[in-house]
Amino acid sequence: MRYIFAFVLSTGLAALAAAEPSAFRAGNVNSSSGAYGLTEAEKTIRANKQAIDRLEKRVFALEQQIERLSELVEGMSATNKSNGEAIIALRRSATSLEELAKQITDSEAKNKKQLDGLGARQDALEKQVNKALTDQAKNQEKLAKAIESSASKAQLERAVRTLSGVAPNFDNEQPDAVLSEARKLIEAKDYDGAYDRISYLIGKQHKIAESTFYLGTIYYFQENNENALEAFKSSANLDSAAKYMPVLFYYSGICHERLKNNADARKFYETLIKLYPDHTTIEGAKKRLAKLPQT
Repeated sequence: MRYIFAFVLSTGLAALAAAEPSAFRAGNVNSSSGAYGLTEAEKTIRANKQAIDRLEKRVFALEQQIERLSELVEGMSATNKSNGEAIIALRRSATSLEELAKQITDSEAKNKKQLDGLGARQDALEKQVNKALTDQAKNQEKLAKAIESSASKAQLERAVRTLSGVAPNFDNEQPDAVLSEARKLIEAKDYDGAYDRISYLIGKQHKIAESTFYLGTIYYFQENNENALEAFKSSANLDSAAKYMPVLFYYSGICHERLKNNADARKFYETLIKLYPDHTTIEGAKKRLAKLPQT
């Protein structure tokens, strides 16, 4: 741009010099000492030249400003590019956060569904437990009735009084030792020796429920079924939660089978299976129950 102005001005000056050839002989238009010896035309040329110099300086200053502005614009462009990349990165981060939030929401929904399922299963289990407890209470009531129907209390009392009257004396031994010895004698099939000791313990009222159970066991192995059932009934009435109850039910069922009381035998087997499903007598009870004729 500066060169364009110079070209225009030099062309104008040449034209003015051609028109006024005497002006260049009167003085020096380029002198900085003033307008001495200059014609009016030369004065005008000198003023124009000075104006052109000032314009050139301004143009040069503007060009420098333009260069600085260009550098500034380039810097801003680089900054804007960097900012743009940062914005893109932020948008990607925002997208990742949204995806993470969605995953968390989905996970919470899944966990809630699982908890709801666990709650439903827990409710179902509670209902099953309540039903089992109710059934157990009913079965125990049925068992008590079955035991009551198997023999009379008067008959058992007569048998106990008879036994206690003839039993040998074991006063020199501890009652628990006598009971332990009676159990061993039953296992050894020495029923007479076991009978003497159990009769003694019943007379002393020592662990009467357990002692009466072993009395019924002696009768059971001797196949004295009616007396066995009387003893089992008395023992169950004294302690229906004793640990030997599954065996008592099993032996009672067999005694009823021997007496052809199949309906009563079935009751004892079914009650045993329901109340004590993990006991060792269950398999035998199931086999016997399967062989019982339908009544």
